[in-house]
Amino acid sequence: MIDGVIIKPLKQIPDERGCIIKMQESTDAEFAGFGEVYFSTVFPGVVKGWHLHEANVLNYSVVRGMIKLVMHDKREGSPSFGETQEVFLGDRNRVLVQIPAGVWNGFKGIGTEEAIVCDLTTLPHADDVMHRHDPHDRAFIDYDWARQDR
Repeated sequence: MIDGVIIKPLKQIPDERGCIIKMQESTDAEFAGFGEVYFSTVFPGVVKGWHLHEANVLNYSVVRGMIKLVMHDKREGSPSFGETQEVFLGDRNRVLVQIPAGVWNGFKGIGTEEAIVCDLTTLPHADDVMHRHDPHDRAFIDYDWARQDR
């Protein structure tokens, strides 16, 4: 829905010992480069966001637990300007979500356990400019992080 966002199902290779889940290889069509890989944890109900990277492309996957990832496009001239997109990822939806530079994003831990999020970035954080904003400021991005019982 947001221009430039890629959602790719992850290849899982199970056997008697467990499972390998491939997040990304340098030969993948969407591979945009390597800067660093880091892991972030989030407790259930906690929101980490909003943040935006000026140059970094983010590649999120969840190692354990579940998150709701929310992206909002404020890029002037983008075909999806003003759009908000949600993706649920983790134990129940093994995907890689690639977020282009310039897209505001944040995530919320959902479920009953701490989630572990892996982020493969195209640049080291020291080589990028990052902006942060209060995730509950609805005048900035009109988004309600509360659980939606639809």
